[in-house]
Amino acid sequence: MIFALEWRIALRARRLFLLNAGIPLLLVAPLALGGAPDVHAAVVYTVLFAFFGTFGSAIPLVRDVDSGLFGRIVRTGLPTRRVLAERLAAHTLLDVLQLLPGLVLILAAAGTGAGAALRTLLAALAVLLAANTLGIWVASAGRSIAEAALFATILSLFGLHLGGVFRAPAGGVLAGIAHVLPFGHLHAAMREALGIGGAEASIGVALAGALVASGATVALAEPLVRRLTRHTAR
Repeated sequence: MIFALEWRIALRARRLFLLNAGIPLLLVAPLALGGAPDVHAAVVYTVLFAFFGTFGSAIPLVRDVDSGLFGRIVRTGLPTRRVLAERLAAHTLLDVLQLLPGLVLILAAAGTGAGAALRTLLAALAVLLAANTLGIWVASAGRSIAEAALFATILSLFGLHLGGVFRAPAGGVLAGIAHVLPFGHLHAAMREALGIGGAEASIGVALAGALVASGATVALAEPLVRRLTRHTAR
């Protein structure tokens, strides 16, 4: 029910949907077609996917809370876990659909093989699920769209750093954290897709990490929804 509602709303807003698909495509086109150094392009692509997922989850949720739509859905008596789970699934798959043209351009321009392309797609799915999960927490913490945007920026960058995207490989605890976060695996998959050597992406680990994070968030739906709907009183 919530899944279908979110898709219906997104597809009815055709201009916004096309912008959400077209802008990432325009952002990656100069890198994919303009001869940018592959090592830098891989980082930019990873950052784009992480930011797109986090912002695309947090901002609409804050907007729906402010408009009262989210509160009305909750007051229907649907289980809060179902509300969050279906919303999370819908927005993650919408992000995949909207980012797919840009990803196809990246892979086509690089001449990526089928196996590496599939690994990159699955790593992107893991990152978008994790980022959308993070967006729910961002929305629950922010008291406005501006606050949510600020928190989304900070936490996305923090997650990318912990995932090893912005730093050299490390050992110990940091290596363990980087291994379970999907961000570094997307970076590794992007590097492979672009023909750069380096660490190998563990797609199973990336997907498992994203699923565990999303499952834990859905399990905590009751306090999260209570915090979100409390915002309507401000």
